[in-house]
This record gives sequence, C-alpha cells and structure tokens, in this order.
Amino acid sequence: MRAPFFYKKTAVVMAIVVIVLSTATLSYLSYRYTVGGENKVDTTLLQQNISLVEQTVDRIEQKVIDNDRILYDMTDVNDPSSWPEVNEAIKKADLNVDQVWFLKPDGTVLHPVRSLPQAFQHSLRELKLNQMRLDETNHLHRERGEGYFFASYVLRQNRKGEKILVFYQMNRDKLIAMIDKFLRDLSPKHYVSIVDFENYGVYQAPVNRSVKYFYERRFPSTFYKWLLQLVPRNYTEIERDVTNRRRVNFFFIVLSMSLTLLSLAIIYIAGLRERQLAQLKEDFISNVSHELKTPLSLIRMFSEILVLDKVKNESTKQEYYGIIHNESERMSRLVSNLLDFASLERGAQSKNFEQTNIARLVTKELEAYRYQVQKEGFQLLTRVDETVPDTLANPNALTLAFFNLLDNSVKYSGDQKQITVTVVQTNGFVDLSVKDCGLGIPRAEQQRIFEKFYRGADPLVQKIRGSGIGLSITKHVAEMHGGQVLVDSEPGFGSTFTLRIPIREAAEETRVTIDE
Repeated sequence: MRAPFFYKKTAVVMAIVVIVLSTATLSYLSYRYTVGGENKVDTTLLQQNISLVEQTVDRIEQKVIDNDRILYDMTDVNDPSSWPEVNEAIKKADLNVDQVWFLKPDGTVLHPVRSLPQAFQHSLRELKLNQMRLDETNHLHRERGEGYFFASYVLRQNRKGEKILVFYQMNRDKLIAMIDKFLRDLSPKHYVSIVDFENYGVYQAPVNRSVKYFYERRFPSTFYKWLLQLVPRNYTEIERDVTNRRRVNFFFIVLSMSLTLLSLAIIYIAGLRERQLAQLKEDFISNVSHELKTPLSLIRMFSEILVLDKVKNESTKQEYYGIIHNESERMSRLVSNLLDFASLERGAQSKNFEQTNIARLVTKELEAYRYQVQKEGFQLLTRVDETVPDTLANPNALTLAFFNLLDNSVKYSGDQKQITVTVVQTNGFVDLSVKDCGLGIPRAEQQRIFEKFYRGADPLVQKIRGSGIGLSITKHVAEMHGGQVLVDSEPGFGSTFTLRIPIREAAEETRVTIDE
C-alpha cells in the first residue's frame, strides 16, 4: 500500500527540485550578468581615473627631473667666482628656484655667505651625505609642520677632487603654479587636488576619499610627501545610474524567481498537507494505541479478577482498586493532553488572552500539585519573584504548559527526586523554569524533543511511558505567546526547561487579572 505513495512522493520531490534548481540557476546567471556589467562599468571608470592620475604624476615628476638636468648643466663647481652669476641666472630662469647653495659635505656654507634657513639646517643634519653618489640628483621635501622646504640637491666633485654639495632651494608658489599647468585641463571633468599625508590641501580642497571612483597616488621621488587625488565631477550621477539599473534588474530577477517559487510552494504545500494529514493520523493511532494498550490491559485484568471474586484479601482488593484508579487517571490525562494539543494546533486558545500574573498563577497551581508529587517522594522547591509584573497571556494554556514541564521532570528524574520551580523577570520577559536532577538530555536531541511524538534514544527513556506530546504542547504555548522554550541539560546531571514569555500589556478596558 505504501509503495505507490512512496514513488509518487519521490517523483514530485524530484520534479520540484529540478524546477527549483533550474530557476535558481537562471536567476543566479542573470544576477551575475547584471553585477558583472556593473562591475565592468565601475572597473572601466576606475581604470580610466587610475591611468589619468598615473600619467599626470609621471608628467609632473618628469618636468621636475628635466629641470634638474638643466640646473646641473647651468652650474659650474670648478669656478667659485662664477657662483653669484650662476645663482642670479638660475633665479631668473623659469626653473622655480629661489636660491642656489654651495656647501661642503660637512655643511659649511661656501656661497652665499649667510646662514642657512632653519628648515634647511634641520634637513641637512638628516641627510646621509656620506652615502650619496656623485652627480646623482636627489630631492628634499619638508612639509608645513616641519618648516616647509623643498629642494633638489646633488653632490659634485671639482677638478681638484673636492666634493661640493649643491642645493637648489625651490619656491613653493612657483612649484604650485607649475603643477597647475598640468592639472587645469583636468578640472572641467574632474575634482583634482594635491594633499599632504594629513589630507591638508596643498592644491585645491581635498577630495572625498569615500567616493566610489576616488583614486590617489603619491609622487614617488620629487614631491614625495604629496598625493594627487582625482574623482569624476559627475560621480553622483554615475553611482545613481548604476544603482538604479541594479535595483531594476534585481527587482525583476527576484520577482520572476518569487513567482516561480510561490507557484511551486502552493503545489508543494497542498501535497505536503495531504501527506502530513496521513502521517499524523498514522502517528496518532500508533502512539495512542501504545499508550492506551497498557493501562487498558491492566484495568481489564484487575477488574476481571475483582468481578470473578478471585481475591479474598481486602487489602489486596484495595490495591487492585488503586491500580485501576491510577491507570484510569493516567488514561484521562492522556486523552486530556491529546484534546488540548489538538485545540492548540487549531489555534482555538490563541484568542483567550487576559492580563495574567504568572508568579501568582504558578504559586496557585503548585498548591494543588505539591501533594501529588510529594506523595511520590519528590522534594519540590520554589523560587518565585512576587514582583513579576502582569502580562497579556492565556492562563489556561500557561497552566497546561507548566503542568507538562512538571510531569516531564517527574517522569525523568530517576532516583534524584528533587524539582525546583523558578519564576523571575529577565529583560522584558517572565522566565518560568522547572529544573530536575534526573537523566538529562544529550545535546544532539535537545531540539528534537519538542517534535510531536519524539522520544529520546536512551534505553532508560524508552522504558518510561509517555505520549511524546508534552514538550510539543509547551512549545506551542510559548510560540502562541511570542515566546520560546529553552533547555539546558547534560546527560546524568538533570535538565532545566525555561518557558520564556514576553511582558506585554492590553488595553485598559480589557485587563483582567488571574485573581479575578
């Protein structure tokens, strides 16, 4: 009987999987194509900016280096008498030089005969002159916080074999004017700036580094403490266009996939619902039959003995009557639990909410339950915070969940017959906890125990009779209130179940407390 159903189910699942995978693949490829197109646009724009910045930096660097060659050629270190004329000629040339200094390697000024600028003196002490190569031009760059100074310098040797250090002190304003000639053509379409390492504007205002198409590069050897920054002026329009295209494309991709999945979901849910109903019916009959069979057998056996008057001893009769009574109570609780569970699944109790004080509810219900558990040899401890505020809840459902937690602790306590009930307020929730010192639950099973009819794999658990719906009822009650059930357990060290209910209030006219 199950084979056709099995093959039908397998075929449906395989068909759905194929359709879902096809739809997902198509959507993924569409998305990747869209993102790839956007990334290509972004990459192209950024590469254009990078290329433009690199070319501009290289051109400015080359201009400074070309000027260095001219300065080198204009300077004669063999004839000190010509140095004043050389100095004036260089200052008049369009080479951005304010002053030419001739020094000995130890820093002694040969020309002009006056003190070096303070920034120059600090810089000179930091130079490793003994490591310099002859006729190799270097650059010195100090920024505003260090006392601004920019110079080209070269170590040369005259015909007498004497080494002379030639410094070409540059004029900052003239350097900026020279740089402007290279950058002015970029300004109509780009925001261009030169900044120092502290992002202080040297040329124009600093550019926003968070802009998507921003790029900057440090000057490698000349103005090595400056960075050239660049970003397109229309970057906001570019970003807006790219974002709009992405949103539209993504919307249609999601819409098409959602419609396909929705159609499949409707078909699948309809079939799943049918299978679930069949499975639930089978599980229900199997579990209830098992749970009812034992007490019914006992009731039948002992009632038959009593009816046939096979027992003459009065105390034995009373014992048999007690067994029949206890098994009847057990059957009654089972049937009641099943009816309550069905009611919760239908949502029949989700409307009966009122302002409830969980602390008072627990205290009240424990008064009736305490005698029963103490009769079975249990020690029942309570820690109830009476200041817990009222909350909007279904008191009957909470009582049902609470009793199921207590019943669960009683069943699985083993020889450690101690149960602790705690009610406290925690961060906007009321936590109702039931702790035992019993068998405990393996971590791998701690989520499955809330499934309908699930029983643990431990042989000790299997020996204990139960319907397997108590914790499922508790979970239903918690979720009905917008809360949750937490479990903290370790095999051999007991379990703590916490029913966490959010604190909520109803309209004033609908408030009814548990005491009423």
